[in-house]
Amino acid sequence: MSGIHPGRRARVDGNAAGGRLWELFGRDMTTARAQCGQCDRVAELADAIAEVDDAGVILLCRGCSRMLLTCLRSGDGEQLVIGALARLELR
Repeated sequence: MSGIHPGRRARVDGNAAGGRLWELFGRDMTTARAQCGQCDRVAELADAIAEVDDAGVILLCRGCSRMLLTCLRSGDGEQLVIGALARLELR
């Protein structure tokens, strides 16, 4: 993950990713339930650990610290990279 963007990212809860996820999905995704494919933990995205910087946001599983998903902004637009996210349940 450190190769995505050099420098230190602030670590906060998944609510910090709400704006970026809204831009991508057009709805509040912080209440979506995510299942980690590594440790099988199920929790709302708001519960994930978020690493945030100017280039994007990385959501990490609070159970095993695996990358669930990454949202990156570049000159060409937005990218969504799916990591250990096994399931995403929208309500």
